[in-house]
Amino acid sequence: MKQLIWIIVLFAIAIGLALAATTYSGNVYIVIEQTMLRVNLHLFVLGLIGAVVALYIVVKLFAGVLSTPDKLSRFGIGRRSRKATQALNAAGLAFFEGKFQEAETQAAKVLANKEAGGNRVLALMLAAHAADQSGNQKTRDQYLHDIAKLPSKAQLSRYLLLAESALNQHQYEIADEHLKAAAQINPRLTRLVRLQLRWALDKGDALEVLDKVDKLRRAGAMNDTEAEHLSQRAYEQLLNLVSDNRGMKACLKRIPEHLKSGEMSATIAQKYVQLGLYSQAIAWVNQHYPAQHNADLLPAFVQSSQYLDEHGQQKAIDTADAWLRSNPNDARLLRHLGELAATRQLWGKARGYLEASLAIEHSVPAHLTLAKVLEQSGQASLAQEQRQLALSQIEQAQ
Repeated sequence: MKQLIWIIVLFAIAIGLALAATTYSGNVYIVIEQTMLRVNLHLFVLGLIGAVVALYIVVKLFAGVLSTPDKLSRFGIGRRSRKATQALNAAGLAFFEGKFQEAETQAAKVLANKEAGGNRVLALMLAAHAADQSGNQKTRDQYLHDIAKLPSKAQLSRYLLLAESALNQHQYEIADEHLKAAAQINPRLTRLVRLQLRWALDKGDALEVLDKVDKLRRAGAMNDTEAEHLSQRAYEQLLNLVSDNRGMKACLKRIPEHLKSGEMSATIAQKYVQLGLYSQAIAWVNQHYPAQHNADLLPAFVQSSQYLDEHGQQKAIDTADAWLRSNPNDARLLRHLGELAATRQLWGKARGYLEASLAIEHSVPAHLTLAKVLEQSGQASLAQEQRQLALSQIEQAQ
């Protein structure tokens, strides 16, 4: 469009000059001291135009000559800048390919280039991380020293690298210091939260683990399987720290319902036994076993029953017997029922349960418990046979 406008303008000027030349004719007189020159008007106009064009060309040539050094300088700067960009790209590619020594070499080229400009910051960070991955701590520290001179907002990468290095060397106080410094710049950074999670896992800080797992899950930086696994570990750590009934109640309030009624139910039952809260342990098993039929709950049930009075022990046997009616082929339930009956010195009943359990599934505990029952019943030879069977099963397992 611009070219079309210029063509129209020049065409209009040409028409105007042609009309002026035919309409106005005459001479131009030029007086120089005592000399007077007469020049045809048309010729004078053409000469004037030619002089302007010639002057323009001369000025352009002169300006071009004067600007040549500056152009050469700009060309050199541009060339070095392009080389810096190419070296930075090569450093980044080598780093992500695991070629850390090559990455550090390419990054060093960028840093040696005076025209690297804004690429220097990224090159410093790449060089520091590459040197760290190569195990060259001295070189890494030199780059980190240079990064420390940058503005505070550019220090995040340095803090993260130092924190990760400290964690690798189990220097948890130093790691914590750098993690806190990084959190002052960007507390929501995913990599920072992952390092904080690692610190919490190494230190065994269950509450901190739960907090960081929750942050990563909400940010979409951790899948549900990993989050569930780490959360369960943290809840188990909290459970291990419990020392009394009050602490147990507080801990159970934190644990999600699906874990209490699922994978952690047996662990919770055993914790009740460990704390000597036997009635609570039995109540817990009574609540969760009918729904789950989790045989891992039964040892806590049997152990706790031993500390009850005769009425309580008999009630425990009756409860387990009721469970058996809904699941008569559960070998582990039969074995634990045999143990309960043996506790009450109901030798005949105990023998029946244990033999039924062994008919379904052979197990060392069932053989040994049956041997004890037979011994108490005065059948020493049969008891010895059960011990031999238990020993054979142990040898086969090895």
